[in-house]
Amino acid sequence: MARTGSLRPTARQVNLLLEGLLVLSFVTGVMSWAVDLGWARPFTLLHAVSGLAVLVLAPLKITGSVRSGMKRGRRSRWLSAGFGLVVLATVGFGLLHATGLWHGVGYWSALWTHLLLSAVVLPLLAWHVLSRPLRPATTDLNRRALLSAGATTVAAGGLVGGQELVVRLVGLDGADRAGTGSHELASFDPGSMPVVSWLDDRIPEGDPDRWSLTIAGTEVEVAQLAAASEPLEAVLDCTGGWRSVQRWDAVPLAEVLADGPGRAIRITSATGYARLFPRSAAGSIYLATGYGGRPLRPGHGAPVRLVAPGRRGPWWVKWVTTVERTDRPAWLQFPFPLS
Repeated sequence: MARTGSLRPTARQVNLLLEGLLVLSFVTGVMSWAVDLGWARPFTLLHAVSGLAVLVLAPLKITGSVRSGMKRGRRSRWLSAGFGLVVLATVGFGLLHATGLWHGVGYWSALWTHLLLSAVVLPLLAWHVLSRPLRPATTDLNRRALLSAGATTVAAGGLVGGQELVVRLVGLDGADRAGTGSHELASFDPGSMPVVSWLDDRIPEGDPDRWSLTIAGTEVEVAQLAAASEPLEAVLDCTGGWRSVQRWDAVPLAEVLADGPGRAIRITSATGYARLFPRSAAGSIYLATGYGGRPLRPGHGAPVRLVAPGRRGPWWVKWVTTVERTDRPAWLQFPFPLS
């Protein structure tokens, strides 16, 4: 029990603040994926601050409710301890990605480990809240709570700033991160760019000379697109934590898609994967058949893929087979697909 007049928050206040921080961290992490590149930085920054704020409060949690809970000897105490360890590991792998101290093994990255652990945190957090309900009360928002929340935010913000300073002074790989948190990789070297597909997509087999590409109901040969292509410099920012600048050989969609009815444009892959774009985007998204003067590799979407500057990787549809107009509004879809 804290002393009267002490600025140390109560165990109840620490628990409520930690629960709020975990929710905020999850929401901002998802939003940093969902928004366009230009809007990602504020969400990425809030995600970092909320994550490190958990570390700031960890000692108060351990010396407070954790210690007393372990003494009570409830059977669920080990699950609670595991929950705490998973949370700390999640933050730890986020730091490894942010600093560039460990990128991963092959295509299994520190960021993907961070994401996998965060998916484990969610059900554990739900269990913790339901098994130990803490109904917020007006007494929780006293001077002590507000000062503690403010001090935690300032400390976490200082840790984020200190981390960035150390990364730059030491010259760690994290110094090259973009506002999305992604590391630069294989720019202008398409042969070294990773081959990454969205979740359960697999590289389809297809002969470019026999590829079926239908645009607004009309069959179009890939060779026609290739002949009309011009160089376009654009950044592919993957949700796997890397970004790569390439000079794509591409054609604006507006040049091959005649104006017509419909509220949106649906781009569909040979795998069935599809994304909706507002019809106004036709002039700012492109169909690419190559990069750097060479044809696309199969893993990079050959023979034709979408290039969507300013959008995250899931919008860059690979192995495009169909471009069509639809009355379904573009906003009526998840910001990124679930499969």
